Amino acid sequence: METLSRMRRSVAVAALALGLSVTAPASATHQSRAVGDFDAEDSRAIEEIVREYILNHPEVLTEAVQMLRARRQRADEQRRREAAGSVKPVNGEDHILGSLDAPVKLIEFSDFECPFCKRFHRVMKRLMDEYVKTGKVAWVYRHFPLDSLHRKARKEAQAAECANELGGNQAFWTFTDTLFEVTPSNDRLDLAVLPRIAEETGLDRAKFEACLEGDARGGKYAAHIEADVQDAIASGGTGTPYSLVVAPNGKVFTINGAQPYRAVKAVIELALKQK
Repeated sequence: METLSRMRRSVAVAALALGLSVTAPASATHQSRAVGDFDAEDSRAIEEIVREYILNHPEVLTEAVQMLRARRQRADEQRRREAAGSVKPVNGEDHILGSLDAPVKLIEFSDFECPFCKRFHRVMKRLMDEYVKTGKVAWVYRHFPLDSLHRKARKEAQAAECANELGGNQAFWTFTDTLFEVTPSNDRLDLAVLPRIAEETGLDRAKFEACLEGDARGGKYAAHIEADVQDAIASGGTGTPYSLVVAPNGKVFTINGAQPYRAVKAVIELALKQK
């Protein structure tokens, strides 16, 4: 009996994979047709067995659906891992906190209007106090404004680029830290505040305002911001924050969302071991 039960179970799952109907009698849905090595009559008999079995054992359907979902999830994860490896290599044109020679690079794609990015920024600052000072990790910031949610985010990205233009890499990070600290999220920022923030962080306000001219796509830095966005998407990013940890041997680990300190630290430590 156990052997017969296993056989029926296997037939049921196989039939589900072939898409055979199990919710109504065959005569009420379609004419049975030949499948594989089975003729139409054999296929009709198999369908009847499948229907009877699944109607009496609905857990089989649940198991089959769970198997399909798990298979798709594994395939999606594999695609994301492969996409992550296509991220643009870090170079001297990036906004880097730490040394370009650090063995591990943590590339963060972020949105200034994203509340989760604000939370993650605090986590990253805590981590970098530990890892940047020891020369183990470099934090790389790239823009990923989510236009469908945050129509002001590209202008803020432009503002950060203007800070970099006027004051260099240190000014970029100071402006970025301040922007995350003092501004609201979800498009509630008054963009007129940006020049004041620039001035408070030591930048020439008049020059900053001139640099900030242009449309909402990012003015003079629109192409640069869009290049970052496309890099994020090509690397598997679908939301923010989205981070990639590049190990010394080139292996890439993904961090989706605003993960807590311990979770990010564990990924960094794992990356450091990849010689």
